[in-house]
Amino acid sequence: MRPFLAQFKRELRGFFLSPYVFVLLGFWYLLNGFFFAYLLRSPAIQNDLTLLPPYLFGNGLLVWLLLPAFPPLLALRLLAEEQRLGTLETLLTAPVRDAAVVLAKYLAACVFFLLFWAGVLALFVLLAAHGAILDWGRVLCGFAGAALVSFLFLATGLWASSWSGNLVLAAGGGAALNYLLLFVPALLLEAPGTLGALARGAHLPDFLDRAFAAGLLDSYAIAFHLVLAGLFLFLTWLRLAARRMLA
Repeated sequence: MRPFLAQFKRELRGFFLSPYVFVLLGFWYLLNGFFFAYLLRSPAIQNDLTLLPPYLFGNGLLVWLLLPAFPPLLALRLLAEEQRLGTLETLLTAPVRDAAVVLAKYLAACVFFLLFWAGVLALFVLLAAHGAILDWGRVLCGFAGAALVSFLFLATGLWASSWSGNLVLAAGGGAALNYLLLFVPALLLEAPGTLGALARGAHLPDFLDRAFAAGLLDSYAIAFHLVLAGLFLFLTWLRLAARRMLA
């Protein structure tokens, strides 16, 4: 347990001390702040504030343009950067299990990524402070759903980061995989038979828009994200175990 906690604290501290990470965070806040202000100018939103959570945490354009790309950009420093600097081999020969390394890096990234969504949540708090009446069930469930999707995309980004010390390939590979997870099921929604059923059962926008951002905690959606994230963490562990055997 101690090696895991030490690794977790090291990774979390690394995020807080990285200027590059805070540039990403600032860019995320800036774009979401502009999008939030733009939405508030809409008469439909002004008449029904319950439409805000789906836009900010669900079917909003920025969510689907930014969200697949940002987690891999954050995750590339976890393994790809270690490979580039030559410190990964030192880590793999240390008295810490590969599973502990993977989990510590992943959980540190998940905890830090909550800051990205906390900034969006703060916009709702600011709105409520100015007298707006909000459906906090929708807001908080939307926050939880967006966090779950982010955790999935961090797992895929961590796996992509384990393959190369090339930071561009690591970030690009993770983002490409996330966009595939996002858009391939959408293209197959109307397919007949089993293929269509599988696509509808893996359609991430539906999970956010029709469940979480609508104020519902869908047990199937929660399990889907956790199991798929677990699969990519297992693949990352296999990759590290293979590297340790060859070290």
